[in-house]
Amino acid sequence: MQYHNFHTHSIYSDGKYTLREMTDAAIEKGFTNLGFSDHSNNRVESYYCMTTEGERSYRKKVRALSEEYADRIKIHLGVEQDSESEIPDFDYDYIISSVHEMARRGVSLPIDSSPELQKKLVDELFYGSTDDFAKAYFEKVADNVARNRTDIIGHFDLVTKFNEGGKMFDENSDAYKKIVYQTLEELVISKPIFEVNTGAMTRGYRTRPYPADFILDYVSVHGCGLVLTSDCHKKALFGGFFDETEKRLRERGLNNIFVLTSKGFIPVK
Repeated sequence: MQYHNFHTHSIYSDGKYTLREMTDAAIEKGFTNLGFSDHSNNRVESYYCMTTEGERSYRKKVRALSEEYADRIKIHLGVEQDSESEIPDFDYDYIISSVHEMARRGVSLPIDSSPELQKKLVDELFYGSTDDFAKAYFEKVADNVARNRTDIIGHFDLVTKFNEGGKMFDENSDAYKKIVYQTLEELVISKPIFEVNTGAMTRGYRTRPYPADFILDYVSVHGCGLVLTSDCHKKALFGGFFDETEKRLRERGLNNIFVLTSKGFIPVK
């Protein structure tokens, strides 16, 4: 099995290691493709994002590493493009479109920083309604995908990060699924790739990857591809829960993942 990771962060945004350290760790773990995707400059929050100058340096250094390591690993230059970021002015190899912030009435709060902050977000911005929160979030995901040249949709159902065991809301409720399906109907038209993301598993929040099984089934039936990532911020977490997740996908009859090549993203067994 060849291993690939296209959602990788470094110290240029909120990762813990340098580009070189992350590259060396990927090689040591047997990865053949590595895509860096540090967070784009964000006009709402900055603590987890690249600065404008940092983004220029990041692009230059990833390209240099790609040449230096060409005989050991394929390195790709990507970016995780947030809904609160300007449209990229650079031709990245690929773009992950993600939503991390929700803003209302002049207040912005992060979705996935902690259970306490997510609860505060729901209580203060949506008067405690998880349905309204989910609806606003998924609408924002659709808007962000439409405004960018989106190659990959990142952690599609990020609203469930802290919802293991239904702590905040019922993911199987008709109301929640209706919201999700309405968004998916809009998104699958352009056949984007959906990320199967093990990040919440490696951090101990979830026992399954994003997205939920019913979402995986829907996007696959409608011809959308899947890419497996660990949303890696630490070198020790490369490939976290990949074997378990690959088994989970196969059990659902999903036998292909997408890999970035010189010809673009292509499916592989």
